[in-house]
This record gives sequence, structure tokens and C-alpha cells, in this order.
Amino acid sequence: MSYVGVSPVNEFAAAPSKDVFTGDASTTTFDLANAVAAGAENAIEVYIDNVRQEPGSGKAFTLGNDGSNNLKRITFTAAPANSAAIYVLNPLT
Repeated sequence: MSYVGVSPVNEFAAAPSKDVFTGDASTTTFDLANAVAAGAENAIEVYIDNVRQEPGSGKAFTLGNDGSNNLKRITFTAAPANSAAIYVLNPLT
């Protein structure tokens, strides 16, 4: 709601980036196309077969540095099942 004399604010956010992977029952690490902001582990949305995964040590996955020292690597505590659909939404890109 705008106030008299103040124009309304239009705020639009860019669409999040999306990475798609397929599980093979043995791979536990996957590298995203775009780096994630430091401390934003809870901001990315990770799904396996449409079930959201919880980040953190001792939970579904952790976020860490890839071979180039960029914060892009997702490491699952257990390998996603063979042909499991994995997708990651990163709204901070």
C-alpha cells in the first residue's frame, strides 16, 4: 500500500539458478554451476525425487569447496539412488 505522495515500490528478484543431476547409487558429491554465498547453506534448496533435503553436518548434505576452491560442492551423507532426480535451486545467483 502506498502513501499519499510516495510512489509504490516495485521489487523483482531474478529467477534462481537450477542445477540438475541424476543419482547413480554410488556418487555422493556434485558440483554446482554457480558458487553459493558463504554461509548460505540454508538458502539453497536441494531436492532428491522432489523431497527437500536438510543441510548440515550429520544431515542430508553439506556444502563445501570444489577443486577450484569455490563454494560449489554438495556432498550427500548417502549416495542418491540409481536414477534419482536431484535438483538444486540457488536464489542467490
